[in-house]
Amino acid sequence: MVKPTPTSLKKIDNRTLGILWDDGHESLFDTTYLRENCTCANCLDEWTGERKIMPGQLPKTVTPIAIDSVGQYGLTIRWSDGHSTGIYTYEHLRKLCQCPSCRR
Repeated sequence: MVKPTPTSLKKIDNRTLGILWDDGHESLFDTTYLRENCTCANCLDEWTGERKIMPGQLPKTVTPIAIDSVGQYGLTIRWSDGHSTGIYTYEHLRKLCQCPSCRR
């Protein structure tokens, strides 16, 4: 099974990041939603899987400062709140898509 990979990233507005995938799908992400869904050890307990950052806990002003590729499998995002340790795998990002076809 071939897993989709991003072909482009774009800032839609101050609160929305867009990803166009190689299968033609487009994902639109609220930046706070992405930050809340970081899977690094600071944000997600490695042993229990329990989230350390709960929805609504972060200010709505948190935005990406820089986005860089990590190999051919993910992205790392440096956030305006100083956080920068998470790796967002392409698989994880695609699972986070909230569009109607992905939510089914």
